[in-house]
Formats: sequence, structure tokens, C-alpha cells
Amino acid sequence: MFEQRFHLIHHNSFFHILISLIAGIYFVFLGTIIACLLTATSLNEFINNIKSPEILSSIIISLETSIAVVILALIFGIPVAYLLATRRFKGKIILDTLIDLPIISPPLVCGLAILIAFGGQGLYSQFDVIFTIKGIIIAQLFVASPFLIRSARIAFESIDQDILTAARTLGASEFYTFRNVSLPLARNGIISGIIMTWARALGEFGATAMVAGCIPYKTETMTIGIYMHALSGNLDASVALSLLLIVSAFATLIVFKYFGRYNDSIK
Repeated sequence: MFEQRFHLIHHNSFFHILISLIAGIYFVFLGTIIACLLTATSLNEFINNIKSPEILSSIIISLETSIAVVILALIFGIPVAYLLATRRFKGKIILDTLIDLPIISPPLVCGLAILIAFGGQGLYSQFDVIFTIKGIIIAQLFVASPFLIRSARIAFESIDQDILTAARTLGASEFYTFRNVSLPLARNGIISGIIMTWARALGEFGATAMVAGCIPYKTETMTIGIYMHALSGNLDASVALSLLLIVSAFATLIVFKYFGRYNDSIK
């Protein structure tokens, strides 16, 4: 018995060492790549580049469009998520799959689809969105809104149905139950979706470039700016924008994880 336990402990120790080694290699690889970006410029160069009018313009455009995308995603995404979570109807699986398509499709494909739909003789050609801020918002909304819908739907589905039934039994209307019971209980999932949608919209490149182009001071977002500056050989400007996006992503994840733990602790 002792020998069996010793062998088991020894085996588990070897396995622990193995997975720790593999994980260590991965984290070192990931960390060194990010460190290379962090050390690619000096603080003075970073500040000087951030003060550049073109870069400031790209930052403002990115913030404006990503915030607009979050608002639109909430307006359209919450009803869609609630419908998918609470209703059964024919074609639901098709609608569900359609929502997932922008997540798994290459962004360039999404951008081309939007370009065809809104450009030339497209179905929505009467709307002037190509090479405009509106085009950026549509492209970002197309690829980012599914994250909010997925997260909110899971949150709605996780609500105890007995609570909703009790509210309806007490005479509450479906809208009252949705507003005062379902939404508060699903808030964590919705906030999670908001964060994911905002981050995805802020980092969107492929679809945005296809639809809105790369016009400085007009449709140049931060990600497009990174590409254009790198293409022209201005790596310092590309690094400055990249660092802003990295810091934004890191801060967003920290806030999200802290918020999630806080809400878990008060349940």
C-alpha cells in the first residue's frame, strides 16, 4: 500500500512538473513578445507620438465609434438575447447560427459583405456609409455585437425560472418582470458582454478597413493607424498606438475580473 501511494505521489509530481514546464514555456513566450513591444520606444517618444494630431484624431474616432457600437449593441442585442433565451420558434437554430457567423468569419469577409450590401447597387446603397464614420460603426457593430448577444443570452438562460414564474403569478406583466427581475439578475452577463463588445470594436481592423478605408482624420481608427504608420515606416507611431490598445485591453480585463469576483462574493 505504501509503495502504491509513493508511486502515485511520484507520478503526480512528475505530471505536475511537466504541465508546469509547458505552461512556463508558454507564459515566457507570451511575456517576451509583449515585453518587446513595451520596450520598443521611450517614454518621450511615446508622449510625442500621442500628441500628434493624426494619432489624436484616430484615438477620438476609435472611442466615439466603439462607444456608439456598445449603445447600438445594447439596443438591438438585449431583445435578441432575451428572445433566444426565452422563446422556442421555427428557424431559431438558423438565427442562432447567423449570429455566430461574424465571430468565426474572417473580418475581411465581413467587411466585403458589408461593402457589397451598402455600396454600388447593393441592397442598402441608398445609405451613404462607405468611407464614412457611419461605415466604421456598422462594420464594428457587425463583428462585435454577437459577443454581447451571446453573453446576455447565457445570463438570461441561467436565471431560475421559478423566480420569473413567481413574479408572473403575483400579477407582474412580462415587461415588468423583464425590467425589474430578468435584467437585474442578468446584469453580470450583460456587463461582461458590454466589455467584450467594446474591446472587440476598439480592436477591429479588417472589416473597418474594407468598409471605411484608411483616410486620415476621417476614417482612420487606432488599428488602421497602426497598420498605416507601420506601412510607411513610422514604427514609433505604430508602437505608441499599440501600447495604448494593450494598456486599454489590460485595464479592461482587470476591471472585468475584479467586477466578476465582487459580484460573486455578494451573491
